[in-house]
Amino acid sequence: MGKQPTQGQKKTKDQIAKAASQRSKQTKKKWTKGRAKDKLNNAVYLDNTAYKQIETQLPKMGSLITVSTVSDKFKVNGSLARRCIRHFAKSGLLVPAGDQNSKQYIFTVNAQVVAAQKAAAAAAAADKPQAQKKAPAKK
Repeated sequence: MGKQPTQGQKKTKDQIAKAASQRSKQTKKKWTKGRAKDKLNNAVYLDNTAYKQIETQLPKMGSLITVSTVSDKFKVNGSLARRCIRHFAKSGLLVPAGDQNSKQYIFTVNAQVVAAQKAAAAAAAADKPQAQKKAPAKK
């Protein structure tokens, strides 16, 4: 605040006008800093490598699979995440968790399908002949 007049003195109109004009020149207090949220750079199209990555990683995501978890993990936008969830649900990899709402997709991994995939992978690995290790050459 400005200086108060000493006892017995009154401010003149000029002094009051000068004090008012100085107050308006000061910057006003800002209550927020106005921080901007970082813009996400999520993919809009799904290429073959991203599809394969989603296909292999989706069963390992755990018990809760939603649009937001798929979008965050694989860096794809929401509409692409919804399409992926619908595609894998139709193929049987995902099953709905409880009652479904048209606005929120909540799915879990189909444990039977995942177990069958693991068994098929193990059988394929067992069918391959293992390469024999060469003994190191002696000098």
